[in-house]
Amino acid sequence: MNYPTHDTQWALSQKGNWWRRKDGIILVVGERRDGRYWARRDDDFLPGSFANIEEAKNALEDDSVDDQDRYYNDDYWCWP
Repeated sequence: MNYPTHDTQWALSQKGNWWRRKDGIILVVGERRDGRYWARRDDDFLPGSFANIEEAKNALEDDSVDDQDRYYNDDYWCWP
């Protein structure tokens, strides 16, 4: 199945998650049970969680891997 690769604006999915396509990559932000937010780039979740939707969106759109470390602020994060 082929999907379009054009960039989109942020939109709300049927599941209630915010998503957009940027440079052919799907970015998704969703709310956790504790009220914080997770962020996923394609199949990879960013570590930790975020205090609000905008912080999660900004982390996804930031192309610098080093800058993503500043978003790690989840006391409940466990490494497998």
